[in-house]
Amino acid sequence: MKILYIDHGGVVSDSHMYQYYGDLYRELKSLAQVILYEGPVDDINRILRFYPPVDCVVFGLGYFAQSNPQVYRKIPGLSELSIPVVAMLHKPQNLLAEKLEFCKINNMDLLLDSQSTYKKHGEIAGIKATRSWFTATPNVYHPRDVKKSYDLGFCGALHGNGKIQGKTKDLRVKIHNLLDSNHINTYWNASNTLDYRINSTEEYATKINECKLWLATTGPTEDVSPRFFEVMLSKTLLFCNEMPEQYGDVFEDGFNCVTFKNDLSDFMEKLVYYLEDEAARALIIERAYKFCLGDYTWKHMALNLLEEIKGIKNDRV
Repeated sequence: MKILYIDHGGVVSDSHMYQYYGDLYRELKSLAQVILYEGPVDDINRILRFYPPVDCVVFGLGYFAQSNPQVYRKIPGLSELSIPVVAMLHKPQNLLAEKLEFCKINNMDLLLDSQSTYKKHGEIAGIKATRSWFTATPNVYHPRDVKKSYDLGFCGALHGNGKIQGKTKDLRVKIHNLLDSNHINTYWNASNTLDYRINSTEEYATKINECKLWLATTGPTEDVSPRFFEVMLSKTLLFCNEMPEQYGDVFEDGFNCVTFKNDLSDFMEKLVYYLEDEAARALIIERAYKFCLGDYTWKHMALNLLEEIKGIKNDRV
């Protein structure tokens, strides 16, 4: 299969600070013939003329991360294509209406969405939608032979000052204060700016391995970041806030993760229990590793996408 992969300049490179922007692209390259186009799209046929015939067009995560609403307009020739067109929805907290309208007016065939609201988004856009997780690759995230130097680790945006509203408002700030007051041996690297960034993916992955538990919390739209899966593949215990019902079949408390209530009423009790009970911790870690490695890596997401594309093509025959 030949795929034209359209993205915003530079975001799928290995050096980009958000590696997951390009992880699906890299897995697709190992499974199919993928042509990368980075930049604005004024006319799809003008772009396609420069390449051999392709079987599908994919608009990547970086395309949907752009903040200019003019990006999400009707693209001449796109709605008339006879081949499948796929959109990888990203950052729905920004310009969601414009992004879904972009999919609709350009007659796209498939919406890849990591959100629990993927079905609703598909209905608004008038196209088929499927859940495609932001996950991780075992080539980068895997068990390392390093000492467990910390009880709990966290790295990421602090999401303070009310950036997230509702039941998880300022959750990470509250957790930090709770950990400090209870003198937990914590690796904590977070900020409301980008100052917290660890210099390399290798350093970040190693730091996960150095912690007995790693904290992950849902984002601005109750979304799940790649961190949840990175921790599972690293054989560190995933410690996360309670999931929306739509995530119940993936993140199961006591099976492949440990969850705490959003009001933090059981946070310290659960943290202390799993720090002290190494056998219970090890059992969940092993199940989580097998769970993620078996079905939830970026390679699985790429294989799922290729099957969806084949299904669309077969329906048109």
